[in-house]
Amino acid sequence: MKKKKPIHSTLENNIKVLQNCFNQTTSLSIRKLQVGTEHTLYMALVYLDEMVNKDKIETQIIEPLLEIEGKIEWENFCMENIAQKVIKIAGISVASTLEELADGILDGHTILLTDGYASGIIAKTPQMKERSLEQVVSERSPKGTMVGLTEKLDTNIGLLRGMIKTSNLCTDTKNIGSLSKTAISILYIQGVVDQDVLKEVRRRIDKLEVNYVLEARLIEEAMEDSSKDFLFNMSETTERPDVVVSSLYDSKVVLLVDGNPYGIILPGLFVSSLQAPDEYNQKFGRFSIRLIRLISFILTIYIPSAYVVVSKFYSDQVPKNVAETLFKGDELLSPFWSMIVLFFLLTVLADAIFRIPQSAIIFVSLLATIAIGETAVSAKIIHPFSLILVAITYLTSLLLASKQMAAPTNTLRFAFLWIGNFIGITGIVIGTTILILYMVFLRSVGVPYLTPIIPFRIEEFKDTFFRGRLEKINNGKHGFPNAECK
Repeated sequence: MKKKKPIHSTLENNIKVLQNCFNQTTSLSIRKLQVGTEHTLYMALVYLDEMVNKDKIETQIIEPLLEIEGKIEWENFCMENIAQKVIKIAGISVASTLEELADGILDGHTILLTDGYASGIIAKTPQMKERSLEQVVSERSPKGTMVGLTEKLDTNIGLLRGMIKTSNLCTDTKNIGSLSKTAISILYIQGVVDQDVLKEVRRRIDKLEVNYVLEARLIEEAMEDSSKDFLFNMSETTERPDVVVSSLYDSKVVLLVDGNPYGIILPGLFVSSLQAPDEYNQKFGRFSIRLIRLISFILTIYIPSAYVVVSKFYSDQVPKNVAETLFKGDELLSPFWSMIVLFFLLTVLADAIFRIPQSAIIFVSLLATIAIGETAVSAKIIHPFSLILVAITYLTSLLLASKQMAAPTNTLRFAFLWIGNFIGITGIVIGTTILILYMVFLRSVGVPYLTPIIPFRIEEFKDTFFRGRLEKINNGKHGFPNAECK
C-alpha cells in the first residue's frame, strides 16, 4: 500500500506540491490571505474554479478569517480552533495528509492552509451542475412514484432518506479507483438486511481494483462470477427510488455509484424480473400479470424453435390444410432461415433507432416496414406466418426488457432456434434441462438465483407469482437461503 505524504509546515511547499499534483492547471486557484494584526498568519485557499461556490467561500470563509481578532486564543492556537470558531461552513474537517487535500479539491471543496502548521482544513463548498429531479422514462408505471434518481450521489441518498423514515438506514461510502476516484455507497437497513449478503457485497467491493469507474456496469460485473454468470444478470438495476426502498425493506443491499442515475440491487433474482412497481399501487393484475410475464418469457424463447421443429420434422403429421397454410409454399427461404434473417433485421433496426436522430426514426421505421413486411412477403422470400411469429416473439420479450432480461432472452431464443433446427424436439428437451440445471446452480452474491422456487420456500410465495395482501407482505420477515460467502 502506498504510503501517504504528510502536510508540510511550510505554506509555499504545500502550494507547490498541490500545483504539481494538478499538473499546473490554470483551473487551480490559489487565494493568499494575511490575517490578524496582533499575530499575523499567512494563509492560502486552494480550490478548483469550476467546482466551487465562490459566494460561499467569500462570505463563510474569507470574511470570517479577516475578522479573526478576538475569536480565538493565540496562546493555544491550532487549525482546529479556526475550524470550530471561525469558519461558518457546516461541512468541515481537518486533514493531515496531502492525499486528503487533493481528494478534497477534486470533490469541489476548498482547502485552507496556514504557514507554520502541518495540517489543513477541508471546507465543503461544492457547486456541481446537476439536472433536476425528473420523471422516470425507462421504467414507466401507470401508477406510483414518478420521480427518478439523478447522477448526483448525495441527491439520491437524500431522496431515499426522505422516503425511509428510520435511523437504521445505513450508508457506507467508499472511493474506488487508483487514477480517478469515484464514490460508491452501500445502502442497507440495519436489523433488516441479510448479513451474509451484506458481507459478500463488501468483500467484492473491497476486492475491486480498477483505474476508474465510469459506468456502474463495472460494479455489476464485480458482483458476478465471470466463469458462471455469462447469461443472466446477477443484479437488478432501477431508476425508481420506490423500487430501491422496497428492495431495502426486503433485506436486500443497494449500491449507488456517483455519476450514474440508477441503483444496483443485490441479490438479483429471477422472480424479480416478473415484478413491477405498479402492482403494489393498484388491485388490477395482482393474480395474473406475473404469470403472464412468465408465460411471455417462455414463449419468446420457444416460439421460433417450435415453429421450425414442426415445419421440418412433423409437417407430415399436421392436417394437410393446416400444413399448407403454415409451412408449405414456394418461398425462397426455409422457416429456419426466415427466422434468422428476420431476427437479424429487427436487431439492426432496434439498434439503429437508438442511434440515429429522432427526426429520422419515422422514416427508418417506414422503410423497414416496407422492406420486411411488404416486399419480403410479396416477393415470396419469406413465409408470412414467419413474420407473424417473429412479431409475437418480440412483443412477448418487451414485458421483461426493462428488467435486464432482453440479452438473456435473445441469446436463448437463438440457441434454441439452432438446436431445434438441427436436433429437433429431443435437442430442445435436453437444452431446456441443461438451462434449468444451470439456473439452479447460479448464485447472486451467494443467494440461489431461483429463490424461492428452488430451494422451495413457501413462506416467500406471497410475493412471487402473485402479489399477496400488502399487510402480510409488509409485516413479513424476509431472508435468503444458503447465502455463501466465497
